[in-house]
Amino acid sequence: MSKALQLITSRDQEFLIFLKAKFQLFHASNVFLRDLHYGVMEFIASHRQRMSYTASEALTREVIAHFERSGILKPIDERTWMVDHEEFRPVSTKTAPPAKPVTPLAAQQPAA
Repeated sequence: MSKALQLITSRDQEFLIFLKAKFQLFHASNVFLRDLHYGVMEFIASHRQRMSYTASEALTREVIAHFERSGILKPIDERTWMVDHEEFRPVSTKTAPPAKPVTPLAAQQPAA
């Protein structure tokens, strides 16, 4: 296992958070090969490691395989994956509708 692959796989949650900040990943969203590739290149660079474009593309394929095995990426086609990571589920900003006032049962019964 290469040093760069070990860096990413040993810090996979850190890597996913890094990608989420760069590419707005959400649970059940699609992510594309180039997004992952550029994310890998930037993550490696942020850890002061250098890697060629071609080597980083090969590394990206290995990283994708790692996340497929862990169930975080589900393949759609050869260049697209769906993110299956519950922690990336967007937080709803909708508010609940106002509650209906509670009325006593005696007030609900019709008068005889």
